[in-house]
Amino acid sequence: MLEITVRTENDETHPRPGVEALAGLVRRIGAKRDRFLVVERRPDEPDVYVQVWHEEGENYTLEYRDGGPDKHFQVLLDDPEPVITAMTAWARREPGWGEGHAWEALELP
Repeated sequence: MLEITVRTENDETHPRPGVEALAGLVRRIGAKRDRFLVVERRPDEPDVYVQVWHEEGENYTLEYRDGGPDKHFQVLLDDPEPVITAMTAWARREPGWGEGHAWEALELP
């Protein structure tokens, strides 16, 4: 079990899912009212999370925030598997979890 809570667009909450449960949630998103997941660590750390958005037929937008708005980044991925790998490593607090991706700063209005 991962020390995270996953929230879905359709108001589901999944506390402490296992790796396969998280993977299943990532693979299923894409349909209307089921396009994103927000993952927070347990215990919650303010403004620290990872999230993914996906519409069927489009890329996956993976984002993470590590504090204030100046520490919010995103990357586009074309497959759920690297999303699952990154989210799982983030949840496990593995050093270098996001390496290998072309993260871009996300400018919020």
